[in-house]
Amino acid sequence: MGVRYIETLGRTGQGAGEFRTPLGLTIDEADRIYIADAGNNRVQVIDDAGNFMTEFGSRGWQTGEFDHPTDIALSFQRSYRLYVADTGNNRVQYCNFVDRIFYPLSESVDDILLDRPEGIGIGRNGEVYVVDTGNHRWIEFNVAGVPVVARGSFGSGKEQLWNPTDLDVDAHGNVYVVDTGNHLIKKYDFSGNPINTWGGEGDALGQLREPKCITLDEWNYLYVTDSGNQRIQVFAPDGKTITEFSAAALLDPAGIAVSKTGRVFVSDAEANDIKVFQVFRKK
Repeated sequence: MGVRYIETLGRTGQGAGEFRTPLGLTIDEADRIYIADAGNNRVQVIDDAGNFMTEFGSRGWQTGEFDHPTDIALSFQRSYRLYVADTGNNRVQYCNFVDRIFYPLSESVDDILLDRPEGIGIGRNGEVYVVDTGNHRWIEFNVAGVPVVARGSFGSGKEQLWNPTDLDVDAHGNVYVVDTGNHLIKKYDFSGNPINTWGGEGDALGQLREPKCITLDEWNYLYVTDSGNQRIQVFAPDGKTITEFSAAALLDPAGIAVSKTGRVFVSDAEANDIKVFQVFRKK
């Protein structure tokens, strides 16, 4: 496979279609792009040409308000839901698209108090996976919002994490976690058991430096924003390196999403825009 840069969407600012520190992003079934516009404390929605469509939230601590949101996810399994990692408020909020009223994912549970959650993923049956960054772990919530699995503690061991920032879940329930502080990708099975690790600090192909976000495409390839190396790397589910790509103007790749047509959207947290690439299959 090959990947080429196509265009850039958005610019620095506070207006419609403008961004300040854009981070996590995702794509819906109509190719609309949802961006965690962290510096503007909102979620913006644009079409795949960069035209502004709508926005959610403003700065604050009430429900429906955000403090430095870092990631978003969409669930299509039940009612159509938008989940937001409201990082500065140490919580995850969600809403449906009928009333657009936000609710906390889970009321306070003594042993599941979140500390700077930065990443969200949706499982095959609508489960919600949260990267609890400040607690160096990830948590799976069932469709009722009850925590059922929690894995990780601070460190560099096989079952430990250091400031993890994102994750994604494949069709088999395997969980891929971006272990940013250890410069690794860690793979867990559907029960939360660690089964593979790859990466390691460096700039060679297959190595990582402060990776930030991860997403799966429809071929089950894993795209990782290798921010410290100012590039994106693509891996097979077993950790084999497929390719890497970048653009001359890509300063700080953060969030990433891949459309069904092979368009790759990468939020550039430093340039305050969205870089767009196209995947093409080599014959």
